[in-house]
Amino acid sequence: MNTNTKTVAFVNLKGGVGKTTSAIGTAEALTRLGRTVTVRDADPSGAATLWAHKAESAGRPLPFPVEVVNRFTVAAPAEEEWVLIDTPPLQTDLVEAAVDAADLVLLVTTTGPIDLERMLETIRQINKPSSVLLTQTRYGTRSLRHAEEFLAENGLAHCRETIPYKEAMRLASDEGRFPSASGYGLIARELSDAFAA
Repeated sequence: MNTNTKTVAFVNLKGGVGKTTSAIGTAEALTRLGRTVTVRDADPSGAATLWAHKAESAGRPLPFPVEVVNRFTVAAPAEEEWVLIDTPPLQTDLVEAAVDAADLVLLVTTTGPIDLERMLETIRQINKPSSVLLTQTRYGTRSLRHAEEFLAENGLAHCRETIPYKEAMRLASDEGRFPSASGYGLIARELSDAFAA
């Protein structure tokens, strides 16, 4: 057991915002930084587990384990330096268990107004250090400006970097690898810096 394990839960009670992609992408980026990582799949749909299976089938296995957990096992001790938890939408008991297990909650959301409002509802229910991660962003757009204004108006901490929209990102789970410049390398460094501070 590693007593210095850093645990990050990727959360939003709305689906389709990029939680699984963000957990897998960040885990991959952390391994490139030389960190040991495990991803815990707390989503009954098994999206992260399916991703690992497809990567293995494509001949490009993920460089970290993905383990299925439930609300009783999500907080189990780990050997790795980092534990990243992929959470489901809607199932609040699983989300609460993941949040309780986490040192930091990353609230994953797109720039869409409905996604931002659902994220705000979620963050109000969390009593843990948290930060917002914007995904599927397009630089120079009104929606990104609106999202940045929304975060500022609500006093929400957020990652300096955002994850840009890339069509190749949607195929990443089938192809077993991320496109270059996915943005997760910068997120991994930002997380590493935050925990080192």
